[in-house]
Amino acid sequence: MIVVLSNKKVIISMKYQKYKYIIPVILITIIVLIFSFDTSKKKNTINLKWNKSYPEDTFTKNVIALKWCLSFLGSDLVADTSTVGMSISNEPMITLNINQLKFNKNATKYLQKLNSKLKKTEEYKKNNAIDLGRYIALTIGSSYHYYKIVDIPDKLQEYYALYSFDTINGYIDDSSVSLIDRIISISKNNTEKRQAYISTEVDSITKKIYEYETLEIMNNGQLKFGIYDHNGNIKDVADRSVTNAGKPAKCIWCHETGVQPLLSKQNDHKGYLTYLALQDSLDDNNKLLRSYQDKHWKDKEITNKRLHTEMEISYISFMEPSAEHLSNEWGISIEEVKTKLKHLSTHKHHEFGFIGDLYHRKDVDVLAPWKSMEVPESIREKSTNEVNYLN
Repeated sequence: MIVVLSNKKVIISMKYQKYKYIIPVILITIIVLIFSFDTSKKKNTINLKWNKSYPEDTFTKNVIALKWCLSFLGSDLVADTSTVGMSISNEPMITLNINQLKFNKNATKYLQKLNSKLKKTEEYKKNNAIDLGRYIALTIGSSYHYYKIVDIPDKLQEYYALYSFDTINGYIDDSSVSLIDRIISISKNNTEKRQAYISTEVDSITKKIYEYETLEIMNNGQLKFGIYDHNGNIKDVADRSVTNAGKPAKCIWCHETGVQPLLSKQNDHKGYLTYLALQDSLDDNNKLLRSYQDKHWKDKEITNKRLHTEMEISYISFMEPSAEHLSNEWGISIEEVKTKLKHLSTHKHHEFGFIGDLYHRKDVDVLAPWKSMEVPESIREKSTNEVNYLN
């Protein structure tokens, strides 16, 4: 018995002798695959840090803010309730996995590029995270980054090629946004998630064109916006002498999640849709859009459309930080912050006074204990330093 068993062992040993070179190769391959998976995971993830700004500020509010930011950038996480791709178990840290956030390939490519640059900053190396507000400022709040992520064409002509527009346009001579007249072109054969509009800003007498603004529906049911000069070239902000439209982030803030109706009665103009016909067209398209959103959106923090305000408050709290925010961001006491910034005056926000006494980001970043990626001077209005790290 023993001999037989021993012979069996010898036979088995000899049987597997031919694999003695293959087994190490398999082990090395497994190790390489594990290492590659870990490297890929790190490449696709980024850590964001919430820094409390005022007494009623909460981590939950800022998670909601981030969801709205990702949704406005085209993520289809709104169609799910599991929030795959957002790890929020380690307050005040949030980890995003770009590959799991249901972005299209275009958005994923540019977000990976932005994330890679953010992770090389002193701020990220010091904290293993970037301020949540800075992330929103460099996506929603940076026009050229926003255009790349949501795929707005560089030329208006390319936009025209994407849709077929009705031959009869609307005319607005009493806009609540534009300081001059607007001609509204509306795409034909609109469906729940395929609608597009071009607003041409024109002189009421000469009909000279000053610039264009575009609006269209993304696959996730959110809107995206573009601004073009009179030659049809993309630009970061609308001309203040022509319109109060501002940057795309301001368009988002104003439109929220729908096509705006006409807020005042317009005069009828020969060759254009009547006021009532234009109003009916906008209403019909808005109903289509709302229908799609109601069916498609599952996340209760997105279906409650009023919660988009949490995103605005979150980026305002970063762009106009309180001493409490900077204390949490810089890792020093509030009194130390105030001493460091004693030469700077404070102000209250005109919409959200409850945030407290605030500074301006452009003034405080130069005094931070580390360098980070510069953000635009303003998220909604013209900035003297509109950044573009995605060229």
